[in-house]
Amino acid sequence: MQYHYPQAQYYPQQNYVSPMQMDAGFNSGLDALSRCPSVFIKQRPDYLETLGVCEKKNAYFVYQSDSMGNKPDFKQQAPIFKCKEESSCWQRNCLPGACRAFDLKVKQYNERQDTNTVFRMSREYRCTCLCFERPEMEVQLENGVKIGTICYPFLFCDKGVDILDENGQIVYTIRGSCCQWPFLVNLPCETCQRARFDIMDSQGQKISELWKESAGFCNALCDVDATNFRLLFPMQSSSRQKALLLAAALFIDFNYFEESPQDKQNNQF
Repeated sequence: MQYHYPQAQYYPQQNYVSPMQMDAGFNSGLDALSRCPSVFIKQRPDYLETLGVCEKKNAYFVYQSDSMGNKPDFKQQAPIFKCKEESSCWQRNCLPGACRAFDLKVKQYNERQDTNTVFRMSREYRCTCLCFERPEMEVQLENGVKIGTICYPFLFCDKGVDILDENGQIVYTIRGSCCQWPFLVNLPCETCQRARFDIMDSQGQKISELWKESAGFCNALCDVDATNFRLLFPMQSSSRQKALLLAAALFIDFNYFEESPQDKQNNQF
């Protein structure tokens, strides 16, 4: 099922362009994001995790979407990026997703061979308690140049992150209400898995949206870790800003929708 979002508020009418229609020069590095009005982030499901024995490394595939943010046809369209987590086994299985350290490498997708890293995200372990030691994630290009930081602020009710540029200035803030179904109850129906986050500029004006989407009824019923996101980029955003927004979406997944086996056991009581 496809959801149609108000288009005039963010984008003029645009024709969908498939990554397969782009030439190799355009579809290299951050240039792959420059003409994308939106992307769909699909987490690779791992059905062994449903047994609750071991939390494995997360992997995500990033697909180009159209100006309405509709779900792409995964059978006909190849991803533009693959994001792979690098972390220690004990942290994945013993620490909450909002605290553990990890690296996320974003690579150009190629199913036949390994490709160079386009940009990477790194988060150090933080022993977070209320407003103390809030988690941060640094985003760097493949050459080590810092392009920004994603901060997890202390919020009383809302959910979200702050996006800072390389100079430490706020570029975007992402906020979502805590009174949405995924934050209140764990039900498999599609509506109960969807949550909206508003993307706002440095002046607090809403300019776009990020949606957590359903991973499917069966996946949710079996408690499979497979979070999907629909990210609509703000107009006039640069490739680097789009990379920061993509990093922020993954950061939100780790902070709010990632559970270790111990977390799942505790939630049962």
